[in-house]
Amino acid sequence: MVAHKKNGMYRPSASLILAAREDPSAEYDYSLLLIKRSERTSYALNHCVFPGGVLDPEDESSDWLNYFRSFGVSDEHLTSLTQAQQTPRPKFLTGGEHFSRDVALRLTALRETFEEVGLLICTSQETFNKWDYKDGQPRTLLLEPSDRSEWQNKVHNNPSEFLELCRQFNVIPNLWTLQEWSVWRTAATASRKYDTVYYVTVLEEQSEKVSLLLEPEEVDSAHWMSPSKAWCRSQDGTIWLPFTLLYDTARLMNLRRRQELLDFVQERIIHGSTLVQPVYYRCSDCMFGVLPGDERYPSEPGSCTQSIILPESIEEINLKTKQYNRYIVYNFHKVVLASNVPPNDGHLQLQSHVNTKLAKL
Repeated sequence: MVAHKKNGMYRPSASLILAAREDPSAEYDYSLLLIKRSERTSYALNHCVFPGGVLDPEDESSDWLNYFRSFGVSDEHLTSLTQAQQTPRPKFLTGGEHFSRDVALRLTALRETFEEVGLLICTSQETFNKWDYKDGQPRTLLLEPSDRSEWQNKVHNNPSEFLELCRQFNVIPNLWTLQEWSVWRTAATASRKYDTVYYVTVLEEQSEKVSLLLEPEEVDSAHWMSPSKAWCRSQDGTIWLPFTLLYDTARLMNLRRRQELLDFVQERIIHGSTLVQPVYYRCSDCMFGVLPGDERYPSEPGSCTQSIILPESIEEINLKTKQYNRYIVYNFHKVVLASNVPPNDGHLQLQSHVNTKLAKL
């Protein structure tokens, strides 16, 4: 569900990076699900994103806690989602009246995925009962109700229906298969402000066997692409990826095997995630966004409510720059990524083929 508010508050939201199997002999043996926004909900032509949306009050309802309890979900099961993390959590991921925001935002990601593409990523009572939470995650069930379109419409119109859907089929959303990838805050210059956590889940199924049902008001089309294909399509103008999503895609390009992706997200979780907010500069011939570690990154990025104007050209700026972590935007489809600083949170550097040395520009 898409919801916009033009105010100074950053709205908690969640998105799901969904990976499915591909041919083992391919350059990447997995692909990622990207959805193309409808004209009503897009920021730009051919705007593509991962499924996701804004936290709804129903995602934090005590009814969910009661249902979890009836299913046999204990406090230990819920705290296992983040208890191994060794760093402080971003504020919007903490707190919660009935359970942690980490739980609520996982529900957001899974609800929105069902709402937008008809995938109910869940686990059954039998599977859950056999699961040892200290050893991996419960096996995922991709449930396809015969009346899936009707349920999708209900959830679209009323988020509380997501819980009713789970009750109807005696399943729970598989919170434990979602692993944190990154946390982004929209730039302070934006009129629509969000704090977004990106989760990764890796399916056992081949992408061609994953049955999608697109929500017609918000989703124009859906596409399975490898990270490198998504990068290339964004550069040739076939699709448009928001700049921070493009940055994450360049990190995913390092992981060519599905098992590598799964191992990495499970091992990285102990580092947690730092909330990252871009800050924008405008020079004489383009715009660029700087990220933590860049020598031009300010101590208070939230106070930069307007782009910072520089009189020089980007070439002149690059020649003087020693430490950088940025993306340079010449137009929507000509975007250069450049970073020479160590990544935070045990994360990956930009893939070398798309990580540009500023001295060469």
